[in-house]
Amino acid sequence: MRHFSIGLATSSPQVVMLQLSPRKSEKSTAFHPLSTPTGLASSTPQTPSRFVFRALHWLVGLLLAFAVVAPIGYHVQAIYRNKLSVTWTPWFHVNPKDKSRYALGKEMLPAAYFFFFFVLPIFVTAFIFTLTKAHYRAGVSHWLHAQPACFRRVVNHGELLFLALILGGNILVFYHALLLQQSLNKPPLTAVAVALAFSGLYNLTFLALPATRHSFWLEWLNIPYNHAVKYHRWLGVATITCFGAHFLIFFIQFAKTDTLFDELVPCFDCNIAASPGGKDTWVNVFGELALLCMLIMGAMALPYVRRHYYSSFKLAHFLFVPATVFAVVHYDPIILWIFTAMVLYLVNRAYSNATTATPALIHAAVTLPANVTQLTFYCASTYHPGDIVYLNVPAISKTQWHPFSIASTPLHTPGLLTVYVKALGHWTTQLHAHMQQCTAAGTLPVVYVDTGYTPSVTMSPAYSSVVLVGGGIGVTPLLGQAMHALHARPDQDVYFIWHVKTLDMALQFQSWLHQLEAVAAAKRCRLHVRIHVTQQDCAEIAIEHDDDAPTASEAAAAAAYSSSATPRPITFASALRKLALLVLTFAISGALLYFVRYHLQIAGTRPKLWVLQRVVEYVVVVAGAVVAYVLTSVGASSSPADIASTTSPAPEPAPWDRMAFASHFNVQFERADWSKVFQTVQSERADLAPHSVGVYVSGPKALYAAVTDATTDQIVFDIHHEVFEL
Repeated sequence: MRHFSIGLATSSPQVVMLQLSPRKSEKSTAFHPLSTPTGLASSTPQTPSRFVFRALHWLVGLLLAFAVVAPIGYHVQAIYRNKLSVTWTPWFHVNPKDKSRYALGKEMLPAAYFFFFFVLPIFVTAFIFTLTKAHYRAGVSHWLHAQPACFRRVVNHGELLFLALILGGNILVFYHALLLQQSLNKPPLTAVAVALAFSGLYNLTFLALPATRHSFWLEWLNIPYNHAVKYHRWLGVATITCFGAHFLIFFIQFAKTDTLFDELVPCFDCNIAASPGGKDTWVNVFGELALLCMLIMGAMALPYVRRHYYSSFKLAHFLFVPATVFAVVHYDPIILWIFTAMVLYLVNRAYSNATTATPALIHAAVTLPANVTQLTFYCASTYHPGDIVYLNVPAISKTQWHPFSIASTPLHTPGLLTVYVKALGHWTTQLHAHMQQCTAAGTLPVVYVDTGYTPSVTMSPAYSSVVLVGGGIGVTPLLGQAMHALHARPDQDVYFIWHVKTLDMALQFQSWLHQLEAVAAAKRCRLHVRIHVTQQDCAEIAIEHDDDAPTASEAAAAAAYSSSATPRPITFASALRKLALLVLTFAISGALLYFVRYHLQIAGTRPKLWVLQRVVEYVVVVAGAVVAYVLTSVGASSSPADIASTTSPAPEPAPWDRMAFASHFNVQFERADWSKVFQTVQSERADLAPHSVGVYVSGPKALYAAVTDATTDQIVFDIHHEVFEL
C-alpha cells in the first residue's frame, strides 16, 4: 500500500457501470447490484509516449533542483570567488590588482552569478513548463506524499525533504559565509552575525514561492496551494529566526562597546553619505525597520490570530512590501537575491487578476436546508473536477478569500462550474445567510472567483478500480470526479462511499445522486454506491451555528452591498498570454533594474541619494511587471456569447422523502467496517495486481486514518487523501 496526499482532479476521461445496494436491515459490507446493463469491455486507450515532452518535463525538475542549490554556491569560495569571479573579471574590465570591494566593474560579478545560476534557470523552467504542461504531466507527488510508518505517518517524504533542504541549505550557507568572514579577519561576533544574515537571506529568496497560488514550482511537484502554505510558514519562521539572531548579536556587540545609540538610533544631523558614519547608522535603522515588519507579520500569522482575526492577519501581511523595501535599503545586493521571487509573485498576481477583475456571472445560487449553499457559475474555460477555487463575497468581507473544491465536471455540465459550501464557521455561515437574503430580495449575490490554480494530480487511468471515500461536506471534490468517471472511462470499477453525519445532509445531494444514476444507466457504466449515516436518530439533530451567525450590523451591510461591475463568465488566462506575461515581465523588469543599478546610478554623483537609489531599484521591478501586464492584457474578459454553450442537467424526478431516499440508496445507519469494505472490493475482482486500486479519501483526518489502518497490509491499494486545514 502506498499513501499519497493530493487532490482529486482529472483531465482524463472515464466510464463505469451503476450498481446500487437494496435496503437491508442487517449489517452489510457487500455492494449489491441493481438490474443495470453490463459495462463496456473496452480498455483505456494508451497515449503514445511523448519522449520530447517527457524529457522537457524532467529537465524542469533538474533546473528547479539546480535553482535551489545555486544560492548556496555563491558563498562557496571554491565555486564563486576562486573560480567564477576570476573567470568573469575580464568580462567587466575589472583590474585584477585592485582588491577593493568596490573596485570598478566588480559590482557586476554577483549580478552575473545570480543571472546565470538563478534567474535564467528559473525563467527557462517557467517557460518550458508553461509551454509543455498540457502535453505531458507526470509529477513526483506520489513519492513526496507517502507517509513513512517509521514516523507514525505524521509527516510525509515531501515534508521531510523540505525540512532537510531548509536545514541543509541554512547550515551550508552559514558555514561558508562564516569562513569568508573569518578570512576577512572580522571579529567573531560580527562573523557569526553576518553569516546568520546570509542564512536568513537564503530563506527569504524562496519565501514567497510557496505562497503564490499559481506557482509552476508547486504545479510540477503536484503540491496543492493549501499544502504549500505550510512550507511558506516554515520558511517564514526560519527567515525571522535568522534575521532576529543577526540583530540580537549585533545588539549585544554594540552594547559591549557602548555604541548602541550611535549604531541603532537614527541621526538627523549626520552626514548620511559617510561610511563609517551616518550612512552606517541609517543602514542599521533600515535593517531594524525590516525586522520589525517581519516580526509583526510573524505574530499576526500565529494560528490563533490567523483563524480568529483573519482580516488583521491579511492586513499585516501587506507589510511584506515595506519589509522587503527596507531590507533592500539595508543591504542593496538583496535585490539580486529576491528579484526572481518578486517577478514570479507579480506574474502570479496578474494570473489571479485574469478572473478576479470582475464578478463571476452566476447561473444559480441556492441555499439548501442543511446549511449548505450551492453556487453555480458560468465558465467559459475548461477545468478539472476537484480543482480548487477561491471565493470572495465583498458583502461579507472584501479581504477574505476562501478555498472550495469544484464539485462539477465540464463533461456533464459544459459551461457551468459548481461549488458547495457548508456553514461551518463565521464566514461560511454569513455566506449562507447572505444567500438567503439575496433569494428573498430576488437578486443574485456578487461573488469574485479566483481560479486556475495548481491542478491536483490526475486520477490515474492505470487503476482497474477507484474507491472514492467522502466524509461530510468533504465529499465535494469527489462529486465531480464520480460524474467525470461515468462520462469518460469505461474500464474502471468505481466505488462511491459517503460517510455523513445526518441523513438531512445526504438528502441535499439527492439531485446529484439522481443525475449519477441517469448517467450511469445511459453510459452503461459500473458504479457502486454506499451511504453511511453515523447518527441513528437524525431527526433530533439540530445543526446550529449561533456563535458564528452574522450580527445585525453584518447582515445589514451584506444586504445593502451592490456592485456596478458587470459580471462575466469565469475565464482562465490562456497559455499564450501567460507565456507572454512571463517573458515580458522578466525582460522589462530585468532591463529596468540593470539600467537603474548599473547605468543611471542615481547615487553615483550624489552619494547622499543612496537610499533613493535602492528604493528606485525595487520600484522599477514592480513597474516592469505592471507594464508587462498592461501590454498582455491578461485580464481580458470573455464575451457574453460564451455562455450560449452551457448545458444544464436534465430534470430529476420529484424529491424523495427521508424513508424513500434511505430505501433507494440502501442508506446504512452505522459507520463502515472499512476492513470488510476493502475485502469486498478485492473479492469482486480476482485479477487485482499490486497498486491497481486507487483509493481517494476526502474528509476529516480521522476518516483518512481509519481507511489507512484498514489497508495497511494490502498492497493492492494506493491511498490518496485531500487535506482541508490551512
